[in-house]
Amino acid sequence: MINSNTSFGKLKEVVVGRELSLAKRLSDVTFKQFYREALDEKIYESPFDSYQVSLDLIDQRNRELDDLAATLSNLGITVHRPDVLDKIIPFSTPSFKSEVSSASNVRDLTLVYGNKLIETPTFVRNRYYENTLLHDVYSKAWNRGQGGQWIKAPHTALTEDTIDLGHWGDTRDYNNIPSNYVMAIDAAQFLRIGRDCIVNINSYNQYLGYEWIKSFYPDTNFHVLHVADNHIDGCLICLCPGYFLVNPLYPNIRDLLPAKFKNWTYLYPKDLTANIDVTGMTDIDIRLASSRGMDVNVLSVDENTVVINKRAYGVKDILQRNGFDVVEIQLEHGEIFAGGIHCSTLDLVRDDQYISY
Repeated sequence: MINSNTSFGKLKEVVVGRELSLAKRLSDVTFKQFYREALDEKIYESPFDSYQVSLDLIDQRNRELDDLAATLSNLGITVHRPDVLDKIIPFSTPSFKSEVSSASNVRDLTLVYGNKLIETPTFVRNRYYENTLLHDVYSKAWNRGQGGQWIKAPHTALTEDTIDLGHWGDTRDYNNIPSNYVMAIDAAQFLRIGRDCIVNINSYNQYLGYEWIKSFYPDTNFHVLHVADNHIDGCLICLCPGYFLVNPLYPNIRDLLPAKFKNWTYLYPKDLTANIDVTGMTDIDIRLASSRGMDVNVLSVDENTVVINKRAYGVKDILQRNGFDVVEIQLEHGEIFAGGIHCSTLDLVRDDQYISY
């Protein structure tokens, strides 16, 4: 079965990712462009094509992902896991060569919205075949005879002339997109709220990907924002009808949302975790996300219960003061692995409705 219309309906089935069990990480032009805002200019402009992550850190991350899976299972949720990737698998396309990445941040490349499971067109080359590690899970979900659809985006060239290398904050004319660009957008740019869907767009590639996904949902009201360099779930999460959890780095986000959401409650947690020291965790001290984004990167298991990182003290405080139940787990170093709790999970089934909230 495939069904999820919101980020807050009662969670029935979920995928929890697995981190790559190898130290080597690729860093070609698509990687650097995707994480441009998080990388300092020296790293962005450097010619390095790979870097190393501490194996001890990787082992810790995988243990914590296993614990997250166990916690959700203990809450009565059916948990699925991707296949393990523990060796280098090189591949080539007519346009480039790379190596397969593991399915760690499973939210990124698959959008489950309504009864459709859509594998979105990736921007980062080494993620081209990442979802093959999830095909057994997806096949079982699709084959249950419940009328769901499994849709995969076409593979695109991802050559330098087909990707938008401008800064995410640059102004773009989406009515006149140059014909050389290809679609490339992550599912984590979409915030589903029943018949409404908020989408963060910051490149020509993403706009083309958004238009492709929009074509499958003629009855949905899409609201395009230009609010963050990367995924929307690092700045805005819908906890339940009437409540948003917001990264305080975005104090004016209410002004950017459609009128129907202006009177909702916006929770801005204080005392977010300070950015961690990444020295020694990778061989070039690389950071792919902010700790503030990771703190608000939470997972609602129903309209009252939220799974958070136990070090996100400000998030815990503001949620409890507003009547939410909190489940604490440990998932450290999302800044290194580019994903928090929400990124590391993918709803397959929620008990919710496709309605206007």
